Amino acid sequence: MARKIWPWLAGIALITALGAGAYFYRGEIATRILQRAAAQGMADSLSAQLPDGLHAVFCGTGSPLPDRTRAGPCLAVIAGERVFVFDAGEGAAETLALMGVNAGDIEAVYLSHLHSDHFDGLAPLALQHWATGTSHTPLQLVGPIGAGRIAAGLNEAYAIDSGYRRNHHGPEIMPPTGGGLTAREFEIPQGSAAIVLHEADGVRITAFPVIHAPTDAVGFRIEYGGRSIVISGDTSRSDSLALNARGADLLIHEAISPRLNAIMESAAQSSGRTNVGVIFHDILDYHTSPEDAGAVAQEAGVGALALTHLLPQTPIPGLSSTFERDARTTYDGPVWAMRDGDVISLPSSGGMRRFHRLRF
Repeated sequence: MARKIWPWLAGIALITALGAGAYFYRGEIATRILQRAAAQGMADSLSAQLPDGLHAVFCGTGSPLPDRTRAGPCLAVIAGERVFVFDAGEGAAETLALMGVNAGDIEAVYLSHLHSDHFDGLAPLALQHWATGTSHTPLQLVGPIGAGRIAAGLNEAYAIDSGYRRNHHGPEIMPPTGGGLTAREFEIPQGSAAIVLHEADGVRITAFPVIHAPTDAVGFRIEYGGRSIVISGDTSRSDSLALNARGADLLIHEAISPRLNAIMESAAQSSGRTNVGVIFHDILDYHTSPEDAGAVAQEAGVGALALTHLLPQTPIPGLSSTFERDARTTYDGPVWAMRDGDVISLPSSGGMRRFHRLRF
């Protein structure tokens, strides 16, 4: 009997010894892993791994409400070899970097409206655009009237920091002309009319009004290589959005769940946080339910519906599936509640592919 037990005990002892050794040298093991990961990460590029076409990169699917799993509103669109960003909420720069999108490659950031959760990640993004891209020109900001004030304010707020960085790293690494933001403003058209904001090298970007009173807000349509993506921005159900989304391959639409929102409002009120309860009540009138988002997608005849800017928070696994379920009651096509790190790829050759792309 002892002879049978001995090999088993010896095996346990060996495993224990190896485990103890690994624990003792865990710092060195982690350092070796970092060496390999750093080399791969520095060379990694999402754009280089995508086929020619139009690609939606979800760099922020959250809202102003705290949610550790979701950055503030942000969507990058890769059109061929060109990169554009639509809104830049808190955490946008970090998520883009973790997805393998170099901020130095971003040509412009387009703002759907001037609510702070859609631009409070701009400063870190502008810094990364300058530093990682050794940019000689500021990051371009394109938005409704007022975007210039935001750019000027952030430039002033970061002026001291920018000076420190130039002096420390030198002009070859941090070119004196490359920091901060430069703004181009546009007037929002009336009715359902769209205006062209960009048209070059086969890429066309238009903006059209949506309903998000009291703010002035727009949605966007991006076309390249025979494919099209429409972004709702923040809006309640909008006829203008349905009109401008007609025939699009992908509609990216914000969504608020009235049922989940009512739970949060009730919890706030019963806890004596009346002001928070009022905010939860008020946000219902200028956002869109999943059912209405699905109805817009159905009316527009789009190829797929991606829900983002999810309200309220979805910290519990499976909670976001309620958004998909409700949207499917009014829309016959594919519906996804997006996560930070998701990519939807629309190759020029046709088809659609959805995958996840957070490296860490």
